[in-house]
Amino acid sequence: MREGDRTIDEVLDAVAAHFETNREELVSGRTHRVPRRVAMYLALRVTTLSIAQIANRVGGISWKNVVVGARTIEQRMAEDTKFAAEVEGIKASLLAE
Repeated sequence: MREGDRTIDEVLDAVAAHFETNREELVSGRTHRVPRRVAMYLALRVTTLSIAQIANRVGGISWKNVVVGARTIEQRMAEDTKFAAEVEGIKASLLAE
């Protein structure tokens, strides 16, 4: 379900700012697993990009990793209301822009 028309750069910048890192580190894949997965999750919801396009923009990973990453975030949000509120807050700030 798509809720907005944001760019992947806007998503990456918002997630990087929230987790106090930068876009380059976020997409490098060396660290920041949770923030990177949050970016994938949000990109699926607030951009018009395909899964393959998102995979390419978050470090050239497999599209399958985007699907697994987004599902991981969904599961964590279902189990952890504080984490869910954080992610929803990032999404709300993206949609408010």
